[in-house]
Amino acid sequence: MLEVTDLTVAYGGVVAVDGVSFTVAEGSITTVLGANGAGKTTLVRAISGLVKARRGSVRVGDTELTGRAPEAIARLGVAHVPEGHGIISEITVDENLRLGGLWRRDRADQRLAIEEAYELFPPLVARRHLHAASLSGGERQMLSIGRALASRPRVLLLDEPSLGLHAAVLAQIMTRLRTLTRERRLAVLLIEQNARSALSVADEAVVLSLGTVVARDRAERLAGDDALRHAYLGF
Repeated sequence: MLEVTDLTVAYGGVVAVDGVSFTVAEGSITTVLGANGAGKTTLVRAISGLVKARRGSVRVGDTELTGRAPEAIARLGVAHVPEGHGIISEITVDENLRLGGLWRRDRADQRLAIEEAYELFPPLVARRHLHAASLSGGERQMLSIGRALASRPRVLLLDEPSLGLHAAVLAQIMTRLRTLTRERRLAVLLIEQNARSALSVADEAVVLSLGTVVARDRAERLAGDDALRHAYLGF
């Protein structure tokens, strides 16, 4: 579903992502791990069109994404949940969810997608008419993911969903994410610094160090590689 080939991104003379390649299959989760500064956020921003790649290719199915505007990439089925949630705190929970599918023409399915978001994240139901500013950190993350899903994406990009969350809330979100991926046949790219949590739900894992891929394998194999975990993942 998602294929990244030789992707390279630079800021001036500094190469932040250097020749990165991997694929994310339909109905699966691939996690990208690494320390701060490894290039994880730059990678996902390049995929969604928010930063320009110096070279390389990003494809969803047979469609090339490289060089397209972010809004065009979103309409092709790529939903990006940025680091720090990215919700609009001045409007209500329901209005945030409606924004997720605003560009889609099927109004009935828009409403259905919003109700599915509430089913997926029940804590949002009682808060649907409250401003998003009133939500807890975990609820904001649920809202951000729910809004992305309201666009009916083929590919879901999640940048650091564990940021600021308690372990119990994170476990709840990760469990629902895994179920959702299977049910909707999503291709999920999970950018994470919490390696232990990410490896527990992912099928494949890519480890970055200074913008370069240093390991790529099945998630359970990387989780069992003590030398690699200690060197790059901090546990």
